[in-house]
Amino acid sequence: MLIKKMICEVDAANAEAFAKAQLQWGSYISGFIKQAGGWRKTIDEPLTAEIISVWENREAYDHFMENEHDSIYEENDQKAVILSIEVTVYEEDKPFVHDLLHNPDIRYEPDWTVLKA
Repeated sequence: MLIKKMICEVDAANAEAFAKAQLQWGSYISGFIKQAGGWRKTIDEPLTAEIISVWENREAYDHFMENEHDSIYEENDQKAVILSIEVTVYEEDKPFVHDLLHNPDIRYEPDWTVLKA
């Protein structure tokens, strides 16, 4: 199992645009299991979004990154509203995934949750 954690800084003026773009990530991708995310509970600027995606394995994730990621990213214009992004990829077990997806410091946005179709 592969887990991708993304931390994005977004200024408050672009928070709605970021959230709308986040909705456009699809669930039709081979090897994709689930994605969830939300805003970190702070009042600081810029806002911090955290997104966790879960993949069946490294091969499925690498195929997505090489063949599909960039076209989705270009089409949804998310890059225009992200001030910075930090990406970490883990190969871990299910308890680790559970802990990431149930972080009390994140206010998860229900609309950002994408499940395998």
